[in-house]
Amino acid sequence: MLRRWSLLLAASALVTGVLATGPAASAANNSEQVVFSGTGSGTFGTVQFWIWCEADSNNPYQGECNGAMSFPALGLTGHVEDVVPIAEPEEHMYVMDVASSDGSIACTLTNEPPIVQGPHNTVDISCTSPLGSGQSTSAVVHATGPG
Repeated sequence: MLRRWSLLLAASALVTGVLATGPAASAANNSEQVVFSGTGSGTFGTVQFWIWCEADSNNPYQGECNGAMSFPALGLTGHVEDVVPIAEPEEHMYVMDVASSDGSIACTLTNEPPIVQGPHNTVDISCTSPLGSGQSTSAVVHATGPG
């Protein structure tokens, strides 16, 4: 019986050690991900957006953005991806330069810090296609990870 307890304790210590070191090892591989989601208005009427970016990472998606933008008054909706990698010019401020592959959408979205939880963030929108600018004052801006 004592031998069983010894084996059980040894196995438990081994599992505890693995579990204790497991998250620390994977924490080094965490990514900073940023999502902008919202509806705003501007010179082009209403604009809707949902864009996800991998801001900082050790994987091949670092700097990549992907999502969609819609301009209902113009009958324009399209998939967008990064033109240049997402930038963070200051703490908690992110700049996404995105465009559709057909060139019908080309915009820069920038949040105004600080980032607050829920649909209470401001995102400024400047587009060369369709030409115009706008703003969402009820956007969700979510940044997570090591950044």
